[in-house]
This record gives sequence, structure tokens and C-alpha cells, in this order.
Amino acid sequence: MRICSTLFAGMARLLVPGVAAALVMALVTHAGAVTAPFGPVEAAPTLTARTLADRIRQDGAQKTAEALTRDHEWPRVRRAVAAGWQNWIATMPDLLPQADQRTAQGLQRALRQALPHSPGAVLAALDPKNGPLLGGQTICRPDGMPATWRARTTRAVRAVHDIHLINQGGDCLRALHAAPQG
Repeated sequence: MRICSTLFAGMARLLVPGVAAALVMALVTHAGAVTAPFGPVEAAPTLTARTLADRIRQDGAQKTAEALTRDHEWPRVRRAVAAGWQNWIATMPDLLPQADQRTAQGLQRALRQALPHSPGAVLAALDPKNGPLLGGQTICRPDGMPATWRARTTRAVRAVHDIHLINQGGDCLRALHAAPQG
């Protein structure tokens, strides 16, 4: 940058002031220091668990799910849930019922993947009445999971000691033990 400014200073003395100003503007604009002449470009807000929860509260789960579909953001949500990020997992009871079937299955699998890492968060997101969409019988099935997943998940679920999650934990453990060993 020092070479560029020294070179420019020498050229500016040789050129007409109007041309020098145009060169300065071109260099500064190229460096990204000045907004475009038509105004600042507004970036879409970054999707975070907090912004997602705020959208659900403000617009409702249905409109939020439609926006996630329109903006192709479901993969981001699915990855965050699968990684075990608790605040993302907490949005699942609202969003999963609003998702199309293929997306819902992907989110169920993401919850299944998160279970050994964040068992308390996943159990808290499960339906205490063991419904077909978010019940322990659905989410805790080892279908399609690696063989080691069942043992790790069983240990993780058993380690959760929260009286509010007794139904979900029991449903989950029954699903883990009811499935045939792989």
C-alpha cells in the first residue's frame, strides 16, 4: 500500500486536479473504503439461533419456516442442530411441524445426531406425549446410525437427571432398547 500511495502522489503532481480526484476516488472505492454511489448495500441479517427464535416469536413458526425454505436456510439449521447447539435445538418444537416431509426427516436425523452430545437439549425438545413427529420413539430410533451411536446415546440419556424430562428420557431409552442390535 505504501508503494501505491507514493506512486499515486507522484502521479497526482503531474495530472490536472480533477483527474487526480477521480483517481483517488477510483483507488479508494476499489479498496472498499467508500460505499457505492447508489447507497450502501444492505446484507441479509445473519441467521443465528437468536434471530431464528425472534422470527418465530414475531412472525410465527409457519412464516418463519416459509422464509427458511425461500432463503434456502434449512441446511444451516440442520447442521447447527446436528452439531448439538442447544439454542438451535430449542427451535425444533416450533419449526419441525411446519417443515415439508423431506426437511422434517432431515431435522429428525439432525436431532438424532445431536442426542449423544446434547442429550438434555434434545430431550427438552421432544414431545412429552411421544407423538410421531417429535416423540422419543421417533427421534431416538437408531435407524441409519453407526453401531457405536446406540451405546453412546444410551449413556448420555441416562446421565440426564431432570425431573421435567422423565417422560422424554423414558421414551427415548425404550426406543433405543426396542430396536434390534446392529
